[in-house]
Amino acid sequence: MRFRAALVLVLCACPVGAAAQPVSGFGQAFNVERRVYYHGAVYQQTGLWYGAVGAVRLGRVQLGVSALMGTSTGGGAASPDIQIRTTAVTLHYVAAPWIALGVQAEARRFESDAGVTMWRLIGGNARLEPGLGLAGLRGIADVSILPASSVSGGPSLQMAMQAAVGAGFAPAGFPMDFRLVYRFERYDIAASGASPERYEQFRGVVVQVGIRLGR
Repeated sequence: MRFRAALVLVLCACPVGAAAQPVSGFGQAFNVERRVYYHGAVYQQTGLWYGAVGAVRLGRVQLGVSALMGTSTGGGAASPDIQIRTTAVTLHYVAAPWIALGVQAEARRFESDAGVTMWRLIGGNARLEPGLGLAGLRGIADVSILPASSVSGGPSLQMAMQAAVGAGFAPAGFPMDFRLVYRFERYDIAASGASPERYEQFRGVVVQVGIRLGR
């Protein structure tokens, strides 16, 4: 509910004449595999996360909001099922129609029988969408390096990285836009007290379907 309110505020922040400005909104689904490396063992979970992405661009500045939520299951007693909710805000400078550089702030909440944990991820992002030679078809590469990241009430994150690569298609004459990417995330969590280092990966295919106005 809070994400929906934020997205409405972003879209309503456009001035009355913003119809000519690029505005986009997408529904998304992430078929995710989570792998946790801990105490010399590997625990694996799978799940389907779903959510939305919205963005508005004013001149060369673009503001975006995204959200995902879902459940990851199947890790056994040593890795209980978790409910995950993540919300991210990005601010980009659009250097060219196919390249945007900026910053990203993300909050990720994990809830399980063991309790609730919050991650705060902050860093830089680069997004490339070059044309692939066919009308409406483009490549997608998206990389975030998030060095100013932490775990609420827990150890620090030594490394936080997110990357996605794939393609998008926007038919000429229609506002529809389709994206298909493979997403990979890696987090290295420092040792804390008697707990050794832990490594987490999230990976899988992301499908996004939506509209883009004022292209």
